[in-house]
Amino acid sequence: MFYIKNQKKVHYKITIITRNGVKQVLIAGIISQSNKESTADLINSIFSASKKRFSFVDSKSLTNLDSKRFKAYLSELLKNNTDILILKVNIFDLDKEIFDYLKFDIIIFTDKSDDFKESISDAYKESMRKAFSLLDEKGIAIVNADDNELSNFLNGIKHYIITYGFNLKASITTSSVGDLVAKNNIMCCLQRTVFARNGNVIEPQEFIVKTQPDMYDPYNVLAAATFALVNGVDLNSLNN
Repeated sequence: MFYIKNQKKVHYKITIITRNGVKQVLIAGIISQSNKESTADLINSIFSASKKRFSFVDSKSLTNLDSKRFKAYLSELLKNNTDILILKVNIFDLDKEIFDYLKFDIIIFTDKSDDFKESISDAYKESMRKAFSLLDEKGIAIVNADDNELSNFLNGIKHYIITYGFNLKASITTSSVGDLVAKNNIMCCLQRTVFARNGNVIEPQEFIVKTQPDMYDPYNVLAAATFALVNGVDLNSLNN
């Protein structure tokens, strides 16, 4: 669900009536300093066999929109049958005015605290807190389980959290990387039950994501696969 806030902090639900009832566009954000493009490309590849329609936009291109124009922009997306809008957001741009107007349904974090120099780590932590404040109360956060500061970020957070990474605590991890026949596959392992947005329960399982290991960081693959799962995609049925 997506909301707009005007200057009086009043929320407006952006919807359009269709023959099937009320349709809503899902708003997702890939929030990081880097890896946004790679993660977006992987999501686009994974969903290529699905019927969902995406719009991928760098948030910088929307910074000139006020609340009224941004609301009109979203309405146009809905009229064009866009199912999911994915904003690629630099984590240090979250103080821009555009983020006063929205709430995300899903946020994907692709950075880790130890990726940053000590001189900007405090700014990163503050930006992470800001990012969580932009997540709808029923939203989902997809986070890197290998982030050393993760427990601090999640302290007091009541949103649904799904983790990816290379440790036993991650919801989704890898069984192997590039060691299959074609050497361009990543075997992912869902280690615990997760719940998709459509209400489906996804039990622990393994699935293959076809990619090019020399082009994509395995973390990006895991993040993109997690996003697909929470949107109800059966990864074993798609030709990724």
